[in-house]
Amino acid sequence: MQKGHDAQKPYILATGEKAVSRLDLLERIFGPATRELLSAAGLSSGMRVAEIGCGIGLTARWVSTQVRPGGSVAGVDSSAEQLRIGEKSAAEAGFTNLSFCEGSAYETGLPRDSFDLVYSRFLLCHVADPARALAEMSSLLKRGGILVCEDHDDGGIFTEPATQAYKRLVEISGAVSRSHSLDSYIGLKLPRLFGELGLGQLEVKVNQIALVRGEEKRLWELTLREAAPAILASEASTAEELDDICEEIRKIAEDESILVMLARVTQVWARKA
Repeated sequence: MQKGHDAQKPYILATGEKAVSRLDLLERIFGPATRELLSAAGLSSGMRVAEIGCGIGLTARWVSTQVRPGGSVAGVDSSAEQLRIGEKSAAEAGFTNLSFCEGSAYETGLPRDSFDLVYSRFLLCHVADPARALAEMSSLLKRGGILVCEDHDDGGIFTEPATQAYKRLVEISGAVSRSHSLDSYIGLKLPRLFGELGLGQLEVKVNQIALVRGEEKRLWELTLREAAPAILASEASTAEELDDICEEIRKIAEDESILVMLARVTQVWARKA
């Protein structure tokens, strides 16, 4: 669960300064695979790129370094708080080819047929109509442009040996997603959705993060704490149970004998005919 949400529904997670620590951790975990994905998809200098659901701009900043000279990056998010942080950080770091604008996954506000590459990560799990969001992203591409998306599915989240905390985490995530008309297994459906758009030269890769130590093992603890209001509102859990689950996840993070599988991420890219 991450950034870029349906303008018609409340976002499940925190935004702004409250979300920075989790988003930094998320980037540390998933950023390396994202950079490999974008490179494999054909990201190169001179490209005009858009990231939809850019959050505080961590990925967009890296992309902007890859499209120099001559290229540019437009980051879109529906959270003004996220964008303010992204703009401030980019300005302080001297990024001159990176801009941010407020828009939804369905109506980005960006010009049609204008981009060489359009990208999203963990966006479609936060929108009620992923096909509509993908159609919007595809419409931004020039002919021959590349659409790149990656998203997760809850089936990839577990521990070995099995733990009750992670079993309940998956159950709670699914219940909250259903209450918001979201799909917590959207990653596995990306190849089909791309095919329905008529995109060509489809490529698919699956990435799974496995951890035995480090702060990264606490990602789902941070996520549950941020999502607590939405979880309680959907009656998927109680405040007391959430506290217990988060405490158990913290202990699991400290136990190097327990393997944590964070999520299975399906990565898809294809070209606009």
